[in-house]
Amino acid sequence: MQPHGREGIANAQQKSRPHPAVVGGFFLLLIMLQMMAPSALGPFAQAPRPSVQSCLVCTESSDLEACHRLAMQLSERNDHLPAIMIEERIHALRPDDPEVAAALARMHHIGRNDTVRAVALYHAALGARSGYAPALFGLGNIFEEKGELNIAEGYFSRGSREHPNMAAFKVRLAAVLVDAGRDLEAQPVLNEILARWPESDEAHLARRLMDRTALARP
Repeated sequence: MQPHGREGIANAQQKSRPHPAVVGGFFLLLIMLQMMAPSALGPFAQAPRPSVQSCLVCTESSDLEACHRLAMQLSERNDHLPAIMIEERIHALRPDDPEVAAALARMHHIGRNDTVRAVALYHAALGARSGYAPALFGLGNIFEEKGELNIAEGYFSRGSREHPNMAAFKVRLAAVLVDAGRDLEAQPVLNEILARWPESDEAHLARRLMDRTALARP
């Protein structure tokens, strides 16, 4: 049976929209890669890969950057348990490293749906470096998934202000505003994305969001 009327159109639009966890996870990974320390993308890319076993018992004298990269690779392969165990070990050794805290938060969120631990770790990352983009984005994702749109808006809005050249914050902010029925507030954000990044993935999502707003309908 085909959907009819306003309710049917709304249901069809909702089904066509990617889940926030999928969209948010994709953009969060991109942000985390952008924010990684240059050393993590440089010489360690050529260094011998450590074993899971050696990273589980790593110490301050170990190659912690290489173990961090191994944990990230395991997580991206959905091998979450060893990834979390390794990253927890690194976090214990380097509690003030925002990159490690945010990566571990994402692993707990994506791999175990442990949002309590994830939120705590994201806040630890923000405590280590105020305005740290992956932490703001991750917190916004979590609260968007929970349906707490006002809180999610706060994190995406702050990220958009503090990182004005990161389109991912703007498109997630616009999505939250549209979901909250605040189309007029979302419209200038969507227009900015299309004007500044017309060929980007964020622009593609912005066009889809525009199609859902009242302003797009006659």
